[in-house]
Amino acid sequence: MNALNRLADIINANLNALLDKAEHPEKMLRLLVQEMQESLVELRTVAAQHIAERKQLERKQTQMHAEAADWEQKAARALQLGKEDLARAALAEKLKLEQHDDQLATDLATCADLLGDIEQDISRLQTKLTEAKTRYHQLQRREHNTGVRLQARTQQQTVNIEAALQKFDRYEQKIDAMEAEIESYELGAKVTDSAAGLQQQFRDLEQHDALEQAMAELKQKTGRKEAAHA
Repeated sequence: MNALNRLADIINANLNALLDKAEHPEKMLRLLVQEMQESLVELRTVAAQHIAERKQLERKQTQMHAEAADWEQKAARALQLGKEDLARAALAEKLKLEQHDDQLATDLATCADLLGDIEQDISRLQTKLTEAKTRYHQLQRREHNTGVRLQARTQQQTVNIEAALQKFDRYEQKIDAMEAEIESYELGAKVTDSAAGLQQQFRDLEQHDALEQAMAELKQKTGRKEAAHA
């Protein structure tokens, strides 16, 4: 009867207030649904016991009415035969049965009241259980939808990051191409400058040779003139 001990608390529970206080609402609802289902099973078990008791009381009452009617008939027959003592004894048995019938009627009324209360509790608990199940499924759907949206946003963010990286790669490749083109121009310039330097060196050598030859010819001429004057 543990579940029944908290039946009033469960039936009167405010699910919204419970959810606001719960750290894990879905877990709390799952446990609450389980407890409600256990309480319903126990309520129905108790109801079945009272129904069985009611049927037994009703059978006893029916049997008692039949016995009381039989004793009344016997008393009437005895009285017709002039046997008043026997008629009184039969009536005494009938009165005993009627007194017992009063107790049976009280027990039946009590049983009916209990069954009525249990039926109301079952109805209220079923309503509460339906509410809890609905909220539980709503939470599950919200969690699922939130997970789907989060996954979609994560995928979109990944796509955006990949697109940005690809764009950066394209810019980087473009800059590399421009730098390579500049280096190619510089490489050509270096080759051109080197060739020009070599050409200038050869021209300098040729000029030097011509100068040396002219100097030698001048010395030779000068030497001949000095010899003629002598």
